[in-house]
Formats: sequence, C-alpha cells, structure tokens
Amino acid sequence: MTTLQTADGRLLRAQRPQGTGFQQSSGLAGPFSPMWSDGSSDNDASDAYLKSYEAIYRSQPVLAGVIDKLARRIATLPLVAYEKKGQTRKVVEGDSLDTLLRTPMPRRSTVHLLTHIFQSLLIHGNAVVAKVRTGDEETPPSMLWPLNWAQLSAYGPIGGTIEWWSTTQFEGEERFIKAEDTLHFAWVAPSGSEIGVSPLEKLGVTIRLEDAAQRHQTSMFRNGVRPSAAVTIDDPNPRKEKLDLASTIIRQAHGGMDKSGSWVFLGANAKVTPLSFNAVEVELIQQRKLDREEIGMVYDMPGPLMGDFEHATFANVTEMLRSLYRDVIPPWTELFVQTTQVQLLDPEPAWLKHLVRFTFEDKLKGAPEEQAAVDKSDVESGIRTRDEARESRGLEPKKGAAEELTANVNNQALLDSLIEDDDEEEPVVPPPPPFGPQGSPVVPVVDPNSAPPAVKGRRE
Repeated sequence: MTTLQTADGRLLRAQRPQGTGFQQSSGLAGPFSPMWSDGSSDNDASDAYLKSYEAIYRSQPVLAGVIDKLARRIATLPLVAYEKKGQTRKVVEGDSLDTLLRTPMPRRSTVHLLTHIFQSLLIHGNAVVAKVRTGDEETPPSMLWPLNWAQLSAYGPIGGTIEWWSTTQFEGEERFIKAEDTLHFAWVAPSGSEIGVSPLEKLGVTIRLEDAAQRHQTSMFRNGVRPSAAVTIDDPNPRKEKLDLASTIIRQAHGGMDKSGSWVFLGANAKVTPLSFNAVEVELIQQRKLDREEIGMVYDMPGPLMGDFEHATFANVTEMLRSLYRDVIPPWTELFVQTTQVQLLDPEPAWLKHLVRFTFEDKLKGAPEEQAAVDKSDVESGIRTRDEARESRGLEPKKGAAEELTANVNNQALLDSLIEDDDEEEPVVPPPPPFGPQGSPVVPVVDPNSAPPAVKGRRE
C-alpha cells in the first residue's frame, strides 16, 4: 500500500491527540446514530430493524434514485482548473493542480473523487478527503484520499472547531489526522457546528413510514391471506386462562408488520373473522406517493426529475431538466468550489492564483438549432471568434480571418454620425431682386422672340 504522508509526517497517527480540554465532543461526533423503521428506540425486537444511513440508501429505491441522479450528474460535469491573470483567467493544463484533479488517487479519476464526495454529502451531510503528500510540507498535495464518513469521529476543544479527525478505515484501528490535512465538505448546521446535518435525518419519519409500507406489502404478498382477525370464543363465561391463551396465540401469529397474513389455529369453540384492510382501504398507495414527494422536497427534486411523470407534460419536463442544472445542482457545486478554494488552494503558495470551476455550457446549450442561434449571435456581435465557436462544437479551427473578432455593422451606424455637424457651411440664400428709383422691383425685359430658359430636370 502507498505510504500516505501529510505536512507533518504520517497521515494516520496511532497516538491520541494531546491538549488541554481536548476530547471527543458529542457536538462534534462524526457518525450519526442509526435509524429504525418503526420509530422505537427501546431495546426490544425493533432493534432487528436498526439501519445506518448507508443501509437506508441501499434499501430505499426512491431515495437511492434521487441521490444517484444528483451525485452522478455533478460528478460528470467538467471540472476545470484556472489561473488568474489580472481581471481574466486562463485554463491551466499539465501543472500540479490539473494533474491532481485528473488523477486524485492511483487508478482513480475526477469522476471517482466527485462521486464519493457528493454521495457522502447527500447521504451523511458531510464528506471528508485527506490531502496526501509524497514530498515535504512545502510540496503541494499529490493525492486526495476519500475517507469513509461512517468510520470518522471529530475531535476538538469543547465549544471550539474541529482540530483532528479519527478513522477506523485502515486496519480497523483508530488513527488520527489533523483537520488542516483534510478537506471537509458540509453545509453549516443550524447550531453553527461544522458537522453538517444529513438529509436523511430530516426524512426520519418519511423513511420509517416507507420502510414499514414496504415490509407490509412484502408480507401481504408472501403470506397471501388477510393479515388481521377478530377472535370469537363460543363461551358465555370463558376462563381467564382461555382468554390469555387465545390472546397469546394471536399476538405470536400476527404481532408486527412482518407477520401480516399468517395463519392461526385455536382450540374448540373459537372462530376467526378476518377484519383487515387492503392496500386501497388504508390508502397505502397514496401514502407511498406522499413519501416520494417529501423525499423530493428535501432534495429539491420535483416529480418529473425523480421519474414520476404522473403530472408531467412536455413543456414542464423540458423546463425542469434545464432547472436541474440552473437551480438544483449549482448550490452543491458552489459548496465544492468555495471549500476547495479555502481548504486546498489558498494554503498552498504554488496555487495562490489558481481556482477551480464546474462548467455547465454543455448541459445548458440546448438543442442544436438553439446552439446555432447562440453561436451566430455571439460571432456577429463580436463576443466570440468563428474559431472559438467551432472549437465549442469540437471542430478544428480555420485560422486566419476566423481568429479575429468581427461585428455585423452593415445596417448600423454610430449615433454620433447621425448628429448634424456644427461646422458645416450654411446654405447660400440668393440675394433679393434689385429695386428701381421709385422703389419698385426691376423686372428684366425678355425678348418675346427668344426661347425660354431651360429648366433643370424638365423634359423638353
């Protein structure tokens, strides 16, 4: 196995962290308590249904569908490293950050890292990744190693921030790592704690109802008869022992969801009358639809995005698919970007001018005819060159004039050119006719035998 190093030596230290008032706090506890399907926390038969958050994710199809859809779509978005150049930014390729993002672990790609982070966030509300170095503490991290949240605990001063994490992920023994050698992704809890709240915690009642409904329907189909019954004893004065015996037999045969539909045998003079409700009578189908809607509300996923097309139309499905990348996914990607900036890039001198961003262009560019209209508008307005538009389509650049920004101004003119020039000469006004001695205008004498003067523009 690769020797994992951090800035201060071994990644996993066998010694418990030392410090005054330094201990594991309930407010900073890493793993969340498990959940149970019937809502009971007593130490009784209900403990047989205790489930961790990961087990709930594995057993609930609606929940798994929502988490997988979000995690996989985010993980397949292009993640690009940039270097800031004044007011602009330039894509970097081949440097240490770009290499780390493309291969965060041996034989693992960016997709694997992002899938782990966002699955853990969507299930546990938290995700932790260790920064691994192969050189000294001045060398930037060369690996990002995912840590299993279910095996983590947090340590820190009471009322303070997390300073150490411990994990039993490696060799089953508790090992420790400094918080500064990790990336911790989480939404801040309402209490202000760094430990985020799992979405499944908010869905506690919903998941219990859904789990109970699944087990009830499974039992109904497996046993094949109606689940409950009324027991009548043909004895006007039955002894207490007889009543207790009948009650015990019924409870043992029908107690709990998982015994729905089982048979019961009683002694003489006893009659069983089925009284159970079927799935329609108890509105079980409506309840399961409500469970699905509540899961969608917590994860901000409307019905059509979850595969529920009961009230879907072509128009609203198209708009919701756009909304997925415009409204639903961006908050999660922004959480990743800002956490990475603060906890990974800013502490490293070699990466001070670097940043990472997800690109949504491929998902939001629309149908081919819509994209063609956008390209045409960008090129004609001088926003992009023709080669840049070609490269966005995966086509080879043409060079030459295609590398220049152009603008379509054939039918346009600058506003200033339409304003009248103040220096332009005034039009020449002909002088008034001359006047005679008595003040009357002098009328020129025209020879009647001569031809009239030609008039410009007049046809002869």
